[in-house]
Parts: sequence; structure tokens; C-alpha cells
Amino acid sequence: MSMISQTLQGAVLSMTSNVLAQAISSYQDSTPFSLNVTPVIKFAIFSIISTPPNIIWQTFLEDHFPTNVPSTTPKAADEKPTTPSKTQISKANILIKFLLDQTIGAIVNTLMFVAYIAYVNASQQGKQDAWGAVAKDCSDKTWPMMKDGYKFWPVISLISFLWIPVDKRVVFGASVGVIWGIYLSLAAGA
Repeated sequence: MSMISQTLQGAVLSMTSNVLAQAISSYQDSTPFSLNVTPVIKFAIFSIISTPPNIIWQTFLEDHFPTNVPSTTPKAADEKPTTPSKTQISKANILIKFLLDQTIGAIVNTLMFVAYIAYVNASQQGKQDAWGAVAKDCSDKTWPMMKDGYKFWPVISLISFLWIPVDKRVVFGASVGVIWGIYLSLAAGA
């Protein structure tokens, strides 16, 4: 699946999560639903910005730590080495990918989101010190959001590394991430 296709699918799913978050907020507040297009566009733009680096990240992880590695068949002492014809799951590679994704990947994605939302919100509100708002929000919101993410993403990450082809992982994550996107939308004040 091409990067453009995955990015567009991610943007649509991100927009969907924001619309759902607005509907949930409306329901919780007992107010009539009125779609606010501004946050939907913010989330779409963020998805368009963040999906390509995530595709590159997932490809990097799979290239360096493939889930399936060649397996060799046992050979008799007098036979020539055989070329691998089957593959087996590498638990070590899955663990490495999991740890890298849940540390470096999680930190980078969370900081990108918090910084982006802080900058866009500060700019829209006409604040002179948008970068100060970014620094404050990154300091105040990153760790709480990561803690919440650790209640959700580790299982998704393992499922992804075990059973989802690398070229579909970002879209799979975005699909499951509709639930996470609702959380983010509500946290960002959808």
C-alpha cells in the first residue's frame, strides 16, 4: 500500500475519531450536536503530517528486526547447507520492535501530537508566544498522555507486529486508533 494511500486513510480515520468525540461530548453535555469543522481539520492535518514518519518508522523496524526470519532445516553431517525455504517467528525481534515502539516511537508520537495541538491552538488564539505554549504543554501533558497510552497501545503494538503486514500496520493502527483518537480529541478539547 502506498504512502499516499495510507496517509489519506489515516486522515479519514482521524477525522472520524474527532467527529465521534464531538458527538460524545455533545451527548455528555446534553446539547444538540453541532459539528465544529476546525478540530476535524486540525486532526486531519496532524494525521497527514504524522503518518509518513510512522510509515518510515514501521518499515525501519521491520527491515532491521523482521518478524519472520528464515528457518534452516536440520541437515545430516555429510550434506551441504540448505537454503532456507521456510520462515519462523523471531520472538527476539518482536520484543526489540515492541520495546523500541513503546519507548522511542511512543515518545516521538506523543510529543509530535502535543506540540502540534499546542502550537495550532496558541496560533488560533492569537497568542504571541506560541512556542512557549508548546513548551508548557509538552512539559505538562506528555507524561500523562503517555501513561494513558500505555493502557491501550502495547496490546495493539504486539498484535500489529505478530499478525499485520508491515505495509498495513499504520492503517491498522489508525483504524484501532479511532478509539484513541476519540480520547485525544476529548483531551485536546474537541
